[in-house]
Amino acid sequence: MAGLDKILESIKAESDSAVAQRIDEARSRAEALKKEAEDSVKDECRNIEERGKKSADDTISRAESAAALLKRKTILAEKQAIIAEVFEEAEKRLTALPDAQYFDTITKIAVKNALPEEGKIIFSAEDKKRLPATFEKDLNGKLHGGSLKVSGDTIGTAGGFVLSYGGIEQNCTFGALIDAEREVLTDKVSKVLFDKAEA
Repeated sequence: MAGLDKILESIKAESDSAVAQRIDEARSRAEALKKEAEDSVKDECRNIEERGKKSADDTISRAESAAALLKRKTILAEKQAIIAEVFEEAEKRLTALPDAQYFDTITKIAVKNALPEEGKIIFSAEDKKRLPATFEKDLNGKLHGGSLKVSGDTIGTAGGFVLSYGGIEQNCTFGALIDAEREVLTDKVSKVLFDKAEA
């Protein structure tokens, strides 16, 4: 019996040793898997964080670009509104000149735009009321060929006039003259108003 007990003890000892070894191996594998999973989670977290930061940076960059574009558009719209006000004010001031200055300006514009043939000059009702008695004679004395007669008709726009040659009309109202030169005038007005402010 003693031999059998020894054999059983030996088997039990081997079995205990094998079990302990397997448990140790399983623990090692579990630890390795746990570390691998932790490293993988850390890597994924780092990747998510980097993607999130890049996405946030992209969003901020797009928002900054959109804000800069909106700012430029707003400034441009304000500049255009200010320039439009300047043109309106210029037209009002020209129309409100004292009679002598006003009709001197009208004469210069008419001489510059008149054709060398007979025509009519048409004023607004307001301008006809303040027309100097010798205007037509004085104007025709300065024309280079042709003549202009003050028309009995009127235009609805104060400030300036319309030249009429047969069925052809040339709009020389202040608004039309400013509109015709608006692009050039806009550049000049813009330089005067904004160049110093932006320097």
